[in-house]
Amino acid sequence: MDQPTPKPTAPETTPAFTLTESQLRKLIREEVQTALTESTNPGPLLAPEELAEQLKVPISWVYEQSRQGNIPTVRVGRYIRFRLQEVVDSQKKT
Repeated sequence: MDQPTPKPTAPETTPAFTLTESQLRKLIREEVQTALTESTNPGPLLAPEELAEQLKVPISWVYEQSRQGNIPTVRVGRYIRFRLQEVVDSQKKT
């Protein structure tokens, strides 16, 4: 009779360090808190018309710069939106 083929097993490894559940929870909590405090409020998403109005530029400029990849664009489905501060910051760099 044929014997079943034994399944390969992963080699045993020893972890470089171990954490208790409470230590892991504390570490995760600290990382989340750091991420939340370091992130800045990017501001609301603006439609192209709203961005053009805020920047006092023609809407055609907004569309052209977006198409060329010169200003940061957020895609929401088939729509494009912008964050004013990101657009202003990107223009300061050029």
